[in-house]
Amino acid sequence: MTWWDPIRWLTRSPREERAKPGRKTLAAGAPGVSSRYVWAWPTGALVITIVWHLLSLPVTQRVSSDLPVVGEVAEEEVRAPFDFTAPLLDRDIEMRQLQQVLVEPPVMERSVGQQEVLREKLANISDEWREIGGMTRNERLGVLALRHPDQGTGDLQRLVDLPDSTDFFRQVEAVAVDLLLSGVADELPPGNYRKVRVLDGGSETTVDLETLVHQEQVQETVAARLVAAGFDPDTAAWGARLVRPMVSPNMIFSPETTRARRLAARQSVAVEREYLRGERIVDRGKRVSEQDALALGTLHAMLVSRGSVEGAGDVFGRSAARVIMVAMLIVLFGWVAHLFVPALVSDPRKLTCLTVIFSLYIFGAAFALNRPDLGVFAVPITWLGVLITALFRDRVGYPAVILAAALGAFSMVIEPLHVVAWLVLGLASVTLVRRIRQRDQFYQAIAVLAGLGVLLVGLLDLISGEMDAQIWHRLLVACLTPMASVALALFLLPMVEPLVSVSSDLTLLELSDLNHPLLKRMALQCQGTFHHSQVVGQLAEHAARTIGANSLLTRVGALFHDIGKMAKPEYFVENQGGGRNKHDELSPSMSALVVAAHVKEGIELGRKWRLPQAVIDFIPEHHGTNVMKFFYHKALESGGNETVKVDDFRYPGPKPQSRETAIMMLADAVEAATRSLAKPTPGRIREMVKQIFDERMLSGELDQCGLTLRDLSEIRESFIPLLTSIHHSRIAYPGQREHAATKDVLA
Repeated sequence: MTWWDPIRWLTRSPREERAKPGRKTLAAGAPGVSSRYVWAWPTGALVITIVWHLLSLPVTQRVSSDLPVVGEVAEEEVRAPFDFTAPLLDRDIEMRQLQQVLVEPPVMERSVGQQEVLREKLANISDEWREIGGMTRNERLGVLALRHPDQGTGDLQRLVDLPDSTDFFRQVEAVAVDLLLSGVADELPPGNYRKVRVLDGGSETTVDLETLVHQEQVQETVAARLVAAGFDPDTAAWGARLVRPMVSPNMIFSPETTRARRLAARQSVAVEREYLRGERIVDRGKRVSEQDALALGTLHAMLVSRGSVEGAGDVFGRSAARVIMVAMLIVLFGWVAHLFVPALVSDPRKLTCLTVIFSLYIFGAAFALNRPDLGVFAVPITWLGVLITALFRDRVGYPAVILAAALGAFSMVIEPLHVVAWLVLGLASVTLVRRIRQRDQFYQAIAVLAGLGVLLVGLLDLISGEMDAQIWHRLLVACLTPMASVALALFLLPMVEPLVSVSSDLTLLELSDLNHPLLKRMALQCQGTFHHSQVVGQLAEHAARTIGANSLLTRVGALFHDIGKMAKPEYFVENQGGGRNKHDELSPSMSALVVAAHVKEGIELGRKWRLPQAVIDFIPEHHGTNVMKFFYHKALESGGNETVKVDDFRYPGPKPQSRETAIMMLADAVEAATRSLAKPTPGRIREMVKQIFDERMLSGELDQCGLTLRDLSEIRESFIPLLTSIHHSRIAYPGQREHAATKDVLA
C-alpha cells in the first residue's frame, strides 16, 4: 500500500467501484466530462462558493484588538456581534437629564370655589345697579363713588352710562368663569414643557399649556374676549379692570411635587446605549468619536472575557481555518451528491445552477442576519430546500439543507438553537415537497412551514427566557418567510428547469396529461402505438416505484417514447390492424432503416415541442443498441452470397444511461413479447419475461444504467402480475375461435 492509495480511494468514482470484478451490480459508465477535466467544474464551484461566502458573511464573532481610537478614521466597518450595552459620555448623560427635566410637566393643584366667589361678587354689583336704577345719573354716580372708592371716576361714569348693564355683566361673568374653568395659574415655572399635570382631588389629568392663563394675563385676556363679544375696546378694558380683582388663581403650582417628578425623570435617563446584533458601531472611512471609542472599548472588554479577541497574528490563521472548514463542508456535500446523483457533479449546467442557488442563499442569509428587524428566522433556508428538492430531488435536498445551515452559522454568534431551527425548517421543506403531485400541495407546504416557524419562535423564546414585546414581530417574520420562500421557488422553477435540463414533478405531471397535443395526435394517427405506450407506461411506473426510481418520469417517458412512429405509422405492426404489411414490399435493410428512423424523428419532434431532455432521452435509450432480429434473420435468409452486417440492423443507441430508461427498455420488450404469445398463461409469461431479461443482460444493454441484480429481480417480479392481469383468459363464446399470434414485433 502506497501513500497515494487512500487519496485514490477517496477520489474514485462510484462507477469504478461498481465495475470492480466480483460485485453483483451492473457497471454504470455513462459518458460525461473528459477525465482530464472531471474536477475542473467542481473545483470552480468550490472556489466560487467559498469566496462568495467570505464576502457575504464576514466573520464578526472575533474582533481585532487593534481598534481605532478617538479622532482616527476607521479602516474597516465594525458591527456588533451580539446585543450589548455601552456607557454614554458623562456630558451626554447630563445633557439628556437636563432636557428630560425641562420637558417634564409641572404639577398644579386645582382649587375649587373660585367660580362661586366670582359669581357672588358680580351679583352684588348687579344688585347695586338695580337699587339705584330709579335715580338720576348724578345720584347713581354719587352712590357708586361712595360704595366703591377704589374705582376711578371715569370707570364709574362708564358704568353709569351703559345702555344695557344686564347684558354687559352677563358677558363679563361668562368670560371670567370660562377662564377659571380653563385654569388660572398662579405660577408657571420655566421649561420646554408643553403639558401641565393637574391634581384635582384624587385624580390626575394632563392639560395643554396653551389652555392655562397666568394670573398676570387675566386682565388682558378678559379684555380681548369682550372685544370679540362685540364691545368697544374702552368698555372691554373697563370691564377687564372691573373683573380683575375678582378673579383669583385656581391652579396653584406645587413645587414639592414637581421637584419630585423631575427628579424621577432625571433618574430615568438611560446612562447606557443599547447596540443590537448586526448594528454598525463604526462605518468604514468614518472618524471615530468619543462615544464610538467608548462603545468599542466596552465591546473589546466583553470579547476579552469571552475569549473572542484576535491578535494581529491571528488574522491569517483564522481566515485559513475558515476557508478549510467551509471547503470541507462543501467537499463533503459534493461527495454525497457524487455518490447518489453522479450526473449532478459531472454536468456543468447543473453544478452551475447549484452554485448560483447556494450563492443566492448566502446573500439572503447575510442580508437577514445583518438586519435586526429581520433576524434568524428570515434566513431563506426553506427557499433553498424547496427549490433544490424540486430540481434535483430529496437525495440532494437533504444534504443541501444541512450544508446551508452550517454555512449560515458562520455569520454571527449564532445560538445552537438557531441552527437547530434552520435544520428543522429546511428538512421539513424538503420532506413536504419531495413527493408533490399537485400544485395545491405547495399551499399545504406553506401552511405547515408557517405554523412550524411560529412554533419554533415560541419554543426558542421559552427556552431562552427572552419573551418580550418583540415576539409578535418575530412571529410575523417566521410566518411570512416560508410563504415568500415557497412562492418564490414556485415562481423560479419553470425558468430554471430548461436551463439545467431538469424536469420537476410538476412539469412531468403536466406532460402526463393525455390532452397534450402530441399525445392527442398520436391517439388519432397511431392508435396501436398509443395503446402500447399506455400499457408500457403502467408496467414501467409500477416497476420504478418498486425499486425507488422516479416513477413519474418513467411513466411520462413511456407515453412519449414512440412519438417518432407518427411519421410513418403504417410501417409498425401495432398500427396495421391485420392489414397488408408494407415491409413485404421492402428489402430487410430498407425496412430496418425505416423502423430505426422513428428514433431520430422522435427526438426531433420532442425538441420541436420543447419536451424536457430527461423525457427525450427515453426515445433513443429504450431501444439502446439492440438488433432488429426479424429483419436481420430475414436478410440472412435472403442474402445469398451477400455479406450481411449485424451492425446495419442495430438501433443507433445509446444504451440506457439511467435506471428509468432501462426500466422502460425492459417494459417495452416484455409488453411486445407477451402480446405475441398464443396462450399467455402465467407460466409462459414468466418464462418469456425471464428470457428477455437474460438476453438484455447478456447483450450488455444494461451495463450503463446503474441497475443492480437485485433491482432486476424486483423489476421482473413486478412485471409478471401486471402482464398476467392484462392477458387474463376470457370465456369463449359460441362462434368464436382462437387466433394465435405468430409474427414477431417489429419494434
